[in-house]
Amino acid sequence: MSYGYTGKILRINLSERNFSVEKPDDKFYRKYFGGSCMGAYFILKELNPLADPFSSDNLLIFSTSPITGIDCSGTAMHNVITKSPLTGLIAESTTPGYFGPMIKRAGFDAIIIKGKATEPVYLLIENSNIKILKANDLWGKTTSHAYGSLRKKHGKEGSIAVIGPAGENLVRYASIVNDNLFISSRCGTGAVMGSKNLKAIFVKGNNDIAIFDDKSLKKISAHFKKNFLDNPLNKAQYGPAGNAGYLKKMSDEGMLSAKNFHFTHFKYSSDIDGFSLIKNQKTDNINCFNCLGGCKKNVPGFKNKGLNTSFGLIELESLSSSVYNLLIKEPEAALKIWELICEYGLDGTSLGITLGFAIECFDNGLITKQDTGGINLKWGDCDSVIELICLIANKKGIGEILSQGTRIASENIKGSKEFAMHVKGLEIPSHDPRTKQMLGLGYAVSPIGPYYTVVEHDTDFDFKADQLFMDKVAPLTIYERLEAESLSDQKVRMFYFLQPAFSMMDALCGCIFAFSPVRFFDFSYLVSIVDAATGWESSLFELFKLGEKRIGMYKLFAQKVGIDSEDDVLPERFFRPIENGPKKGIRINKKEFTDARDLYYKIAGFNKDGSLSNAKLLELDLMEFVK
Repeated sequence: MSYGYTGKILRINLSERNFSVEKPDDKFYRKYFGGSCMGAYFILKELNPLADPFSSDNLLIFSTSPITGIDCSGTAMHNVITKSPLTGLIAESTTPGYFGPMIKRAGFDAIIIKGKATEPVYLLIENSNIKILKANDLWGKTTSHAYGSLRKKHGKEGSIAVIGPAGENLVRYASIVNDNLFISSRCGTGAVMGSKNLKAIFVKGNNDIAIFDDKSLKKISAHFKKNFLDNPLNKAQYGPAGNAGYLKKMSDEGMLSAKNFHFTHFKYSSDIDGFSLIKNQKTDNINCFNCLGGCKKNVPGFKNKGLNTSFGLIELESLSSSVYNLLIKEPEAALKIWELICEYGLDGTSLGITLGFAIECFDNGLITKQDTGGINLKWGDCDSVIELICLIANKKGIGEILSQGTRIASENIKGSKEFAMHVKGLEIPSHDPRTKQMLGLGYAVSPIGPYYTVVEHDTDFDFKADQLFMDKVAPLTIYERLEAESLSDQKVRMFYFLQPAFSMMDALCGCIFAFSPVRFFDFSYLVSIVDAATGWESSLFELFKLGEKRIGMYKLFAQKVGIDSEDDVLPERFFRPIENGPKKGIRINKKEFTDARDLYYKIAGFNKDGSLSNAKLLELDLMEFVK
């Protein structure tokens, strides 16, 4: 008997309107675990690396891991894997909520979707009963409208993943919205779903997930329930404003992009901080499946403002990129922007950085009022930003070019490339890499583009950090605190060990707010949870290597599309000083950055051009993907 996984993968071909069930052997599950490595396996095996992301050949994969959906906090995640229309690389969007656990309860470890429907459709998956149904009446509707219609038609049980108009219109940074609350945001997964004429997936399941050692798992879960608020980061996020409550503190410390990374402090940050947005209103915690973390917040009082409250309170990444970065100071505008992000189905990070690019182009005369249809783009002008978001989602006017993301837009707007803040086509998160230079190295060398979760942030291990965090990374042989604004050899060593540690969280579909090196569950608990779920008697070494394997699989695909060290770079802006605020004058030294990147290649066992050596491929057991 298998524990932790179902042993079945559901394949759906929309072109042929059929489905099949694949049953990999136990060795496959032990080798790839599930999650992102499972998704990468099928991409590497079945997809031509040069295929158009919007072609019917592209795979759209919803994958879980052996710990997804078990009775333990931090295990509600699933991964969405495809070829990204933004980067041309493998896309990964790790998503919390209920959708992943429901896939498992329906009896599957993954859903692999190929082909393209001839008309708008949605999938209804009720355990082994699979239907492809017409969605013409839902096409063109916002996410909450489509969600509500499907709930009314099929009942309150189960979980729904849906795209909005942005996904239908193939906006390259469109997202997938799950149950009106949880967003598969990055890399344009929603656009790939739209390219397949797939409006939604409704999954219902009532199967139990087989667990090897339920007694041990219950003990671990009880320990989390009793003690997780002892962790300062978990406690802060559990508070009434969630992670949006970090905004003012991070601004005061000069950590977040303002004005398209010209500076890192905004004097009105207190007006749009999470605590200001809720204005002492009561908030309710929204938990993921079997999780007590309470990271998301519902604010019932927002109904009085005429807002759709079903999406919960805006979170830090969208708030910092699509509001703070644009110098918007009106709380009501922040809430409206969040509503539009969710209703249209957009990635708040890529959207905000693209909007910053557009405003800077306008400032410099590269975009005019004639181009914008009369819209006067200005920093801090919430009305023009809201108007622009609507144009982007519907690909109208200037929104057509901005819907392509900053890389493609900058290739079409002459003289604008220096304003395009992306790596490999994916917009950079708002955490400024000049103030966290290990994170900056991570942005550059990530084989899928820059994520704020590519590595734990430098500030958690600098001289102001809590000793608890240093204790938690000691098993990785990290013992010394290092300045956040440095790229020393020791910082590169720290990065080398922390990168796979974070990577294994995504490979396992583990939530970084429960499992990351500085959150409540330390590495020993992670191993114990995997063992309790599967009975595999795993080890930190095996899980660490799983994290390396994920990086290697993504890197191998990137190599196949022509990515090398010349692409492992940062925009030139980060080699220039921050212009004002508490971090004024801080920059990344370009030579130090290049030296750090090259040293990382050496430590990791890569070739000089950043590619995987045959020895590394052999070490990671990836030779089967080399032709």
